[in-house]
Amino acid sequence: MSKTMASFLVFLDTIGVSVALLGGNTPLCLLMGLMTLMLYVKVNPILFGDYDRKQHERMLQRRKLLLEQRANHGGDNK
Repeated sequence: MSKTMASFLVFLDTIGVSVALLGGNTPLCLLMGLMTLMLYVKVNPILFGDYDRKQHERMLQRRKLLLEQRANHGGDNK
């Protein structure tokens, strides 16, 4: 699936959720909620996969740095 198609599906889902909430249609709200969850699982890695990987790498580097600092200072919290 391309990023363009994934973005279009997210756009349609946003419109559908808006219509369901503004219309007060409970079954449609539930249906759109399920669609949103499915889209999140399928589309999030396509649209934000690179960003998530970079953030994860930054978090691991920061954790490693903090652990090294803690080891060098004997566990001081100051």
